Amino acid sequence: MIIAIIHKELLAVLRDGRLLVLAFSVFAVLSGFFLASVAEHRQIQKEKQTVGVTAKQQWDTQGVKNPHAAAHFGIYVFKPDSPLASIDPGLRQYTGQSLWLEPHKRNGARFSPAADQGLASRFGQATAGFVLVALLPLLVIALAFNAVTQEREQGTLRMLHSLGVSATQLLLGKFIGLLLAFVAVLMPATLIAVIILYQNFYLAADDILRLFALSGTFFIYYAVFAALAMSISIHFKSSRLALFTLLAFWSGSVLIAPRLGAAAAEMMVPTPSATAFWAAIKKDIQQGLDNDGDHEAREALFTAQVLKQYGVERAEDLPVGYTALKRNFNDSYSERVHVLHFDRLSDAFKRQSRFIHIASLLGPSIAMRSMSMTLSGMDLAHQRHFEDAAENYRHYFIGLTDDWDRERSHGTERGAQGHDSDWGSVKAFSYESPSVGFALHQALFDLLVLLAWLIASLMWLLFSAKRLKP
Repeated sequence: MIIAIIHKELLAVLRDGRLLVLAFSVFAVLSGFFLASVAEHRQIQKEKQTVGVTAKQQWDTQGVKNPHAAAHFGIYVFKPDSPLASIDPGLRQYTGQSLWLEPHKRNGARFSPAADQGLASRFGQATAGFVLVALLPLLVIALAFNAVTQEREQGTLRMLHSLGVSATQLLLGKFIGLLLAFVAVLMPATLIAVIILYQNFYLAADDILRLFALSGTFFIYYAVFAALAMSISIHFKSSRLALFTLLAFWSGSVLIAPRLGAAAAEMMVPTPSATAFWAAIKKDIQQGLDNDGDHEAREALFTAQVLKQYGVERAEDLPVGYTALKRNFNDSYSERVHVLHFDRLSDAFKRQSRFIHIASLLGPSIAMRSMSMTLSGMDLAHQRHFEDAAENYRHYFIGLTDDWDRERSHGTERGAQGHDSDWGSVKAFSYESPSVGFALHQALFDLLVLLAWLIASLMWLLFSAKRLKP
């Protein structure tokens, strides 16, 4: 019986004039936004690659200079974005495009595109992710808002009831038929998107797995809206009232919940301004952590230990460069302070994310938005993974320059010199993005929220079936 109902419902939806209009609209909007996203993504990646090569060439050809002076020249590194960033660029507009690696301190990402945009451009981004998360639920609502009210208004519900068709079978058949029709509407745009991705980017196995995972979570997301739309259609006698109620739910989930969640998160877990953040780091380096003593006390103790280790009485008599040794000691302490403050900031962002998810009570859109960013590799967790890798690379090449400075000088003199052969021996920065397992682990809570919404909406649909009356 359910199969017959699915077949009937699918045919009815496919014959409905609304579906053809919606199908063409979805294809045009989604394809247009996706092409724009792909073009932007390719341009950004090309610029990153070009500037990255130029920065490394400039580093390699600095000429003869002191190794530490060469280190202060610094190196710019760039995060290679996943091809799925064409679907959802996530936080790319706000996290910065590059990292400048230099001695003594850990920098944050610089040059966020949002800083260069006008006010009008910040009201929305023309991305495929926006269409998938915000607009396509409206298509589900348009197909499902009168799934039951129309049957009641036309009198066919009473006829089905007289034939002995159970309400549960009827609703499950309509629900599955609706989802199949929705998939049929999305299929052309989806195929075009996959072809465009394949032609423009190299898709590794991990990218394909991420794409499958993203498709599955979007299907769950749309199934939630379908189940809720059908349940609401049961409880209202008028299709108009059902539509207004669903639009109110959509606006609460897509438009209102993210803003309420962000406001609550900032109120409950405030984060320091950039000025306060760097001032706190500078203070802890100068005054010391716990009982470590201030900068002068730590340096005096270190000097005494070095003189004792080499068996000399003056720093000028050391067989190695004392300036490089002292600088390396101070930098090690500075790195310890930087790690502490960056970890605190990261923990604050994680706590803010939990508070934002409280607003998921208004709808599943927050969880889906977060899932989309994470699986596309464009969330804070992936950004932090890149920045940690860049920090390790900074330790690597700064350590080399410190070694050259220490080994090529004596005592307190600063006569060490490096050449292009030294700078060219520094390996180029190479970053490997984390696997899909990392993304799924980071998005586990979001996935649980989506599944909770799916279970709750299906249970409400089945419960509503028992109250269905002709």
